Amino acid sequence: MTAGGEPMRLNLTILILFAGLCGAADAQTTEFATGRAYYTEGQFKIAAAHFELALQTNPSGAESYYWAGMSYQMMADIAAPLGRKYNLKARDYLTRATELAPGRPEYRRELFNFLLDSAGSSRAIFQQAAAILRTVPESDPECTYMLRQLEQKGRANSSAEARLGRLLLAVPRAGYRIGEIPVSTVTAPHRL
Repeated sequence: MTAGGEPMRLNLTILILFAGLCGAADAQTTEFATGRAYYTEGQFKIAAAHFELALQTNPSGAESYYWAGMSYQMMADIAAPLGRKYNLKARDYLTRATELAPGRPEYRRELFNFLLDSAGSSRAIFQQAAAILRTVPESDPECTYMLRQLEQKGRANSSAEARLGRLLLAVPRAGYRIGEIPVSTVTAPHRL
């Protein structure tokens, strides 16, 4: 091959790499747009799957994490009180979105509200909400509102009614967990 063929091969390689990068960006955009369309239609499970596909292309896409978290939050609400696995995923995705884009107050607000809504079941979740509040400057217009919400939730969770409610909710949750045990691990009683 002549020396003149080298630049042509280099240009062709650059074009192929550029096309691959554009294709990956298009795939992420397409998956994200499809996820948003399904979310708007109320098809939250399908929406979450598309947001997760968008994250495979761009693992640092805060917006995809946010909308995946929103989708799982909706699935948890629909499956309540048995939506624990969706709640866990919603919390993970919303937390990651907030970490990746700390300057997006709507991400922080949604995570904070989500945590307060699920704080009745866990002290750690309540503490995560309190940690978010500590990052909000006092000059932020939402600071006072968030502080008031946190205090109200703290008082409500410490009441006798709240403790009784958590106890009563533990029964269906335990039944759900037992129902998830694979049949192969349960041994049948021996007959005499």
